[in-house]
Amino acid sequence: MKGKNIFLIFSIIVFFMMFSFLSFPVEPVKSVYTKISVITRESSSEAIVNLQQGLEQAANDMDVEMSLVTLSEQNSAQEQKKLIEREINSGAEAIIITPVENEELKSTIETAIEKIPIICMGNTIQSDAISYVILGQDEEMGKELGRKIFVKGIFNKKILLLESSLNCEAINQRKNALLSMLEKRAKAMIRQEFNASVNLEQVIQQTEPDIIIALEPTILDITAETVQRLQKNNIMVYGFGMTTKTPSYIEKEDIAATIIQNDFNLGYLSMRTAMETLHKIEKKEEGRIDYAFVNRHNMYTKENQRLLFPFVR
Repeated sequence: MKGKNIFLIFSIIVFFMMFSFLSFPVEPVKSVYTKISVITRESSSEAIVNLQQGLEQAANDMDVEMSLVTLSEQNSAQEQKKLIEREINSGAEAIIITPVENEELKSTIETAIEKIPIICMGNTIQSDAISYVILGQDEEMGKELGRKIFVKGIFNKKILLLESSLNCEAINQRKNALLSMLEKRAKAMIRQEFNASVNLEQVIQQTEPDIIIALEPTILDITAETVQRLQKNNIMVYGFGMTTKTPSYIEKEDIAATIIQNDFNLGYLSMRTAMETLHKIEKKEEGRIDYAFVNRHNMYTKENQRLLFPFVR
Protein backbone atom coordinates (compact mmCIF):
# COMPACT_ATOMS: atom_id res chain seq x y z
CA MET A 1 0.00 0.00 0.00
CA LYS A 2 2.84 2.29 0.91
CA GLY A 3 4.48 1.54 -2.43
CA LYS A 4 1.29 2.51 -4.29
CA ASN A 5 1.14 5.87 -2.49
CA ILE A 6 4.75 6.63 -3.41
CA PHE A 7 4.06 5.76 -7.05
CA LEU A 8 0.92 7.98 -7.02
CA ILE A 9 2.84 10.94 -5.54
CA PHE A 10 5.64 10.46 -8.09
CA SER A 11 3.11 10.37 -10.97
CA ILE A 12 1.46 13.61 -9.75
CA ILE A 13 4.87 15.37 -9.57
CA VAL A 14 5.78 14.24 -13.12
CA PHE A 15 2.38 15.40 -14.42
CA PHE A 16 2.79 18.90 -12.94
CA MET A 17 6.34 19.16 -14.25
CA MET A 18 5.15 18.30 -17.78
CA PHE A 19 2.22 20.71 -17.49
CA SER A 20 4.53 23.51 -16.36
CA PHE A 21 6.93 22.82 -19.25
CA LEU A 22 4.13 22.88 -21.83
CA SER A 23 2.58 26.02 -20.36
CA PHE A 24 5.59 28.21 -21.15
CA PRO A 25 6.18 29.30 -24.77
CA VAL A 26 9.31 27.82 -26.29
CA GLU A 27 11.49 30.30 -28.15
CA PRO A 28 12.51 29.01 -31.61
CA VAL A 29 16.22 28.30 -31.89
CA LYS A 30 17.76 30.84 -34.23
CA SER A 31 20.14 29.38 -36.81
CA VAL A 32 23.78 30.42 -36.50
CA TYR A 33 24.18 30.04 -40.23
CA THR A 34 23.88 32.87 -42.78
CA LYS A 35 21.73 32.00 -45.80
CA ILE A 36 23.45 32.95 -49.07
CA SER A 37 22.29 31.89 -52.55
CA VAL A 38 24.58 31.49 -55.56
CA ILE A 39 23.12 31.71 -59.09
CA THR A 40 25.42 30.76 -61.97
CA ARG A 41 24.98 31.25 -65.71
CA GLU A 42 25.97 27.64 -66.41
CA SER A 43 23.65 24.69 -66.99
CA SER A 44 26.25 22.07 -66.03
CA SER A 45 28.08 21.68 -62.74
CA GLU A 46 31.04 20.19 -64.66
CA ALA A 47 31.97 23.69 -65.87
CA ILE A 48 32.10 25.17 -62.36
CA VAL A 49 33.81 22.40 -60.41
CA ASN A 50 36.64 24.58 -59.00
CA LEU A 51 34.32 27.53 -58.46
CA GLN A 52 31.99 25.32 -56.43
CA GLN A 53 34.92 24.05 -54.35
CA GLY A 54 35.87 27.63 -53.49
CA LEU A 55 32.33 28.60 -52.59
CA GLU A 56 31.85 25.49 -50.43
CA GLN A 57 35.16 25.98 -48.63
CA ALA A 58 34.27 29.60 -47.83
CA ALA A 59 30.78 28.57 -46.71
CA ASN A 60 32.30 25.98 -44.38
CA ASP A 61 34.86 28.44 -42.98
CA MET A 62 32.29 31.21 -42.41
CA ASP A 63 29.22 29.28 -41.20
CA VAL A 64 27.14 29.88 -44.34
CA GLU A 65 24.11 27.87 -45.42
CA MET A 66 24.71 28.02 -49.17
CA SER A 67 22.23 27.31 -51.94
CA LEU A 68 23.99 26.82 -55.31
CA VAL A 69 21.74 26.96 -58.39
CA THR A 70 22.67 26.11 -61.99
CA LEU A 71 20.32 26.92 -64.86
CA SER A 72 18.26 24.54 -66.97
CA GLU A 73 19.47 26.53 -70.01
CA GLN A 74 22.85 28.23 -70.11
CA ASN A 75 22.80 32.06 -70.08
CA SER A 76 19.06 32.28 -69.51
CA ALA A 77 18.44 35.79 -68.17
CA GLN A 78 14.75 35.02 -67.67
CA GLU A 79 15.59 32.04 -65.47
CA GLN A 80 18.09 34.08 -63.46
CA LYS A 81 15.41 36.74 -62.96
CA LYS A 82 12.96 34.18 -61.55
CA LEU A 83 15.64 32.59 -59.38
CA ILE A 84 16.56 35.93 -57.78
CA GLU A 85 12.92 36.47 -56.82
CA ARG A 86 12.59 32.88 -55.57
CA GLU A 87 15.74 32.98 -53.45
CA ILE A 88 14.75 36.29 -51.81
CA ASN A 89 11.32 34.84 -50.99
CA SER A 90 13.06 31.76 -49.55
CA GLY A 91 14.96 33.89 -47.05
CA ALA A 92 18.33 34.47 -48.71
CA GLU A 93 20.27 37.19 -46.88
CA ALA A 94 22.53 37.84 -49.89
CA ILE A 95 22.82 36.61 -53.48
CA ILE A 96 25.98 35.91 -55.46
CA ILE A 97 25.31 35.83 -59.22
CA THR A 98 27.13 35.52 -62.53
CA PRO A 99 24.71 37.76 -64.43
CA VAL A 100 23.80 37.64 -68.10
CA GLU A 101 23.59 40.97 -69.92
CA ASN A 102 19.86 41.68 -70.18
CA GLU A 103 17.76 44.79 -69.44
CA GLU A 104 15.01 42.91 -67.58
CA LEU A 105 17.56 41.10 -65.40
CA LYS A 106 19.32 44.40 -64.77
CA SER A 107 16.05 45.91 -63.56
CA THR A 108 15.40 42.88 -61.32
CA ILE A 109 18.87 43.13 -59.77
CA GLU A 110 18.48 46.87 -59.16
CA THR A 111 15.18 46.22 -57.37
CA ALA A 112 16.61 43.29 -55.40
CA ILE A 113 19.57 45.37 -54.18
CA GLU A 114 17.09 47.49 -52.21
CA LYS A 115 16.26 44.36 -50.16
CA ILE A 116 19.50 42.36 -49.89
CA PRO A 117 23.12 42.66 -51.10
CA ILE A 118 23.84 41.34 -54.60
CA ILE A 119 27.44 40.34 -55.44
CA CYS A 120 28.36 39.91 -59.11
CA MET A 121 30.89 37.10 -59.61
CA GLY A 122 32.98 36.59 -62.74
CA ASN A 123 30.85 38.98 -64.79
CA THR A 124 28.86 42.14 -64.22
CA ILE A 125 26.24 44.35 -65.85
CA GLN A 126 26.37 48.09 -66.37
CA SER A 127 24.49 49.60 -63.43
CA ASP A 128 25.37 52.29 -60.88
CA ALA A 129 23.39 50.31 -58.29
CA ILE A 130 25.89 47.44 -58.29
CA SER A 131 28.68 48.02 -55.77
CA TYR A 132 30.08 44.54 -55.19
CA VAL A 133 31.86 42.87 -58.11
CA ILE A 134 34.51 40.11 -58.09
CA LEU A 135 36.10 39.72 -61.52
CA GLY A 136 38.87 37.72 -63.13
CA GLN A 137 41.46 39.10 -65.54
CA ASP A 138 39.61 38.30 -68.75
CA GLU A 139 41.32 40.86 -70.97
CA GLU A 140 44.76 39.79 -69.73
CA MET A 141 43.86 36.13 -70.26
CA GLY A 142 42.78 36.84 -73.84
CA LYS A 143 46.05 38.62 -74.59
CA GLU A 144 48.10 35.87 -72.95
CA LEU A 145 46.49 33.12 -75.02
CA GLY A 146 46.92 35.24 -78.14
CA ARG A 147 50.64 35.71 -77.41
CA LYS A 148 51.19 32.00 -76.80
CA ILE A 149 49.45 31.03 -80.05
CA PHE A 150 51.31 33.75 -81.97
CA VAL A 151 54.69 32.47 -80.76
CA LYS A 152 53.81 29.02 -82.12
CA GLY A 153 53.42 30.59 -85.58
CA ILE A 154 50.23 31.70 -87.33
CA PHE A 155 51.29 33.54 -90.51
CA ASN A 156 50.21 30.80 -92.91
CA LYS A 157 47.47 29.34 -90.78
CA LYS A 158 43.68 29.55 -90.66
CA ILE A 159 42.12 30.09 -87.26
CA LEU A 160 38.56 29.10 -86.41
CA LEU A 161 37.21 31.11 -83.46
CA LEU A 162 34.10 29.62 -81.87
CA GLU A 163 32.14 32.58 -80.49
CA SER A 164 29.70 31.93 -77.66
CA SER A 165 27.96 33.64 -74.71
CA LEU A 166 28.48 37.09 -76.22
CA ASN A 167 25.83 38.42 -73.83
CA CYS A 168 28.51 37.98 -71.16
CA GLU A 169 30.91 40.93 -70.90
CA ALA A 170 33.75 38.80 -69.49
CA ILE A 171 33.64 36.48 -72.53
CA ASN A 172 33.62 39.49 -74.84
CA GLN A 173 36.73 40.85 -73.16
CA ARG A 174 38.53 37.57 -73.75
CA LYS A 175 37.47 37.52 -77.38
CA ASN A 176 38.41 41.11 -78.17
CA ALA A 177 41.80 40.83 -76.49
CA LEU A 178 42.50 37.58 -78.35
CA LEU A 179 41.52 39.10 -81.70
CA SER A 180 43.76 42.12 -81.09
CA MET A 181 46.72 39.73 -80.94
CA LEU A 182 45.83 37.40 -83.82
CA GLU A 183 43.27 38.75 -86.27
CA LYS A 184 45.57 40.74 -88.58
CA ARG A 185 48.48 38.32 -88.35
CA ALA A 186 46.90 34.98 -89.27
CA LYS A 187 46.29 33.87 -92.84
CA ALA A 188 42.55 33.87 -92.08
CA MET A 189 40.38 34.39 -89.00
CA ILE A 190 37.06 32.55 -89.34
CA ARG A 191 34.54 33.62 -86.69
CA GLN A 192 31.77 31.09 -86.13
CA GLU A 193 28.91 31.63 -83.70
CA PHE A 194 28.56 28.43 -81.71
CA ASN A 195 25.24 27.18 -80.37
CA ALA A 196 23.31 23.92 -80.06
CA SER A 197 22.19 24.04 -83.70
CA VAL A 198 25.73 24.27 -85.12
CA ASN A 199 27.16 21.11 -86.67
CA LEU A 200 30.79 21.49 -85.61
CA GLU A 201 31.98 18.51 -87.66
CA GLN A 202 30.59 20.12 -90.78
CA VAL A 203 32.09 23.51 -89.93
CA ILE A 204 35.54 21.97 -89.44
CA GLN A 205 35.34 19.99 -92.66
CA GLN A 206 34.24 23.05 -94.63
CA THR A 207 36.73 25.55 -93.19
CA GLU A 208 39.72 23.21 -92.72
CA PRO A 209 41.33 25.25 -89.92
CA ASP A 210 44.83 24.78 -88.56
CA ILE A 211 43.84 26.18 -85.16
CA ILE A 212 40.53 26.20 -83.28
CA ILE A 213 39.92 28.44 -80.28
CA ALA A 214 36.97 28.07 -77.89
CA LEU A 215 36.03 30.89 -75.50
CA GLU A 216 34.38 28.64 -72.87
CA PRO A 217 35.29 25.33 -71.20
CA THR A 218 32.29 23.23 -72.26
CA ILE A 219 32.82 24.24 -75.90
CA LEU A 220 36.54 23.54 -75.55
CA ASP A 221 35.72 19.95 -74.56
CA ILE A 222 33.21 19.58 -77.40
CA THR A 223 35.86 20.83 -79.84
CA ALA A 224 38.45 18.36 -78.55
CA GLU A 225 35.95 15.49 -78.85
CA THR A 226 34.97 16.51 -82.39
CA VAL A 227 38.55 16.89 -83.64
CA GLN A 228 39.40 13.52 -82.09
CA ARG A 229 36.39 11.90 -83.76
CA LEU A 230 37.37 13.37 -87.14
CA GLN A 231 40.96 12.20 -86.58
CA LYS A 232 42.24 15.67 -87.47
CA ASN A 233 45.44 15.36 -85.47
CA ASN A 234 46.98 18.32 -87.28
CA ILE A 235 44.47 20.78 -85.74
CA MET A 236 45.64 22.61 -82.62
CA VAL A 237 42.83 23.21 -80.11
CA TYR A 238 43.08 26.08 -77.60
CA GLY A 239 40.64 27.66 -75.20
CA PHE A 240 39.73 29.07 -71.82
CA GLY A 241 38.78 27.31 -68.61
CA MET A 242 38.25 23.67 -67.74
CA THR A 243 35.65 21.07 -66.86
CA THR A 244 36.20 17.73 -65.13
CA LYS A 245 37.08 16.24 -68.56
CA THR A 246 39.62 18.85 -69.66
CA PRO A 247 42.74 17.48 -67.88
CA SER A 248 42.48 14.16 -69.73
CA TYR A 249 42.23 15.99 -73.07
CA ILE A 250 45.31 18.06 -72.22
CA GLU A 251 47.24 14.95 -71.18
CA LYS A 252 46.46 13.28 -74.52
CA GLU A 253 47.13 16.61 -76.34
CA ASP A 254 43.65 16.66 -77.83
CA ILE A 255 43.75 20.13 -76.29
CA ALA A 256 47.05 21.89 -76.97
CA ALA A 257 46.58 24.34 -74.10
CA THR A 258 44.03 26.30 -72.14
CA ILE A 259 44.09 29.44 -70.00
CA ILE A 260 42.69 28.53 -66.58
CA GLN A 261 41.82 31.16 -64.02
CA ASN A 262 41.78 30.37 -60.31
CA ASP A 263 38.05 29.74 -59.97
CA PHE A 264 38.57 28.41 -56.45
CA ASN A 265 39.72 31.88 -55.40
CA LEU A 266 36.91 33.50 -57.39
CA GLY A 267 34.33 31.48 -55.45
CA TYR A 268 36.01 31.96 -52.09
CA LEU A 269 36.43 35.73 -52.48
CA SER A 270 32.85 36.14 -53.71
CA MET A 271 31.49 34.37 -50.63
CA ARG A 272 33.80 36.35 -48.38
CA THR A 273 32.61 39.62 -49.97
CA ALA A 274 29.00 38.64 -49.31
CA MET A 275 29.77 38.01 -45.63
CA GLU A 276 31.71 41.28 -45.36
CA THR A 277 28.79 43.14 -46.92
CA LEU A 278 26.46 41.63 -44.31
CA HIS A 279 28.95 42.70 -41.60
CA LYS A 280 29.29 39.09 -40.44
CA ILE A 281 33.10 39.11 -40.74
CA GLU A 282 35.81 41.76 -40.78
CA LYS A 283 36.75 43.22 -44.15
CA LYS A 284 40.11 42.18 -45.59
CA GLU A 285 42.11 43.42 -48.55
CA GLU A 286 40.66 42.02 -51.76
CA GLY A 287 42.59 39.09 -53.24
CA ARG A 288 43.61 38.61 -56.84
CA ILE A 289 42.17 36.07 -59.29
CA ASP A 290 45.29 34.73 -60.99
CA TYR A 291 45.47 32.45 -64.03
CA ALA A 292 47.87 30.13 -65.87
CA PHE A 293 48.58 28.85 -69.39
CA VAL A 294 48.34 25.07 -69.02
CA ASN A 295 49.53 22.41 -71.47
CA ARG A 296 50.74 18.81 -71.24
CA HIS A 297 54.28 19.86 -70.34
CA ASN A 298 53.40 21.98 -67.31
CA MET A 299 50.09 20.51 -66.11
CA TYR A 300 51.70 18.62 -63.22
CA THR A 301 53.55 21.52 -61.65
CA LYS A 302 52.40 22.17 -58.09
CA GLU A 303 50.68 25.44 -59.04
CA ASN A 304 48.84 24.05 -62.06
CA GLN A 305 47.69 20.92 -60.26
CA ARG A 306 45.80 23.21 -57.87
CA LEU A 307 43.97 24.71 -60.85
CA LEU A 308 43.27 21.43 -62.63
CA PHE A 309 42.35 19.16 -59.75
CA PRO A 310 39.93 20.56 -57.13
CA PHE A 311 40.91 18.02 -54.49
CA VAL A 312 44.57 19.11 -54.52
CA ARG A 313 44.73 22.00 -52.01
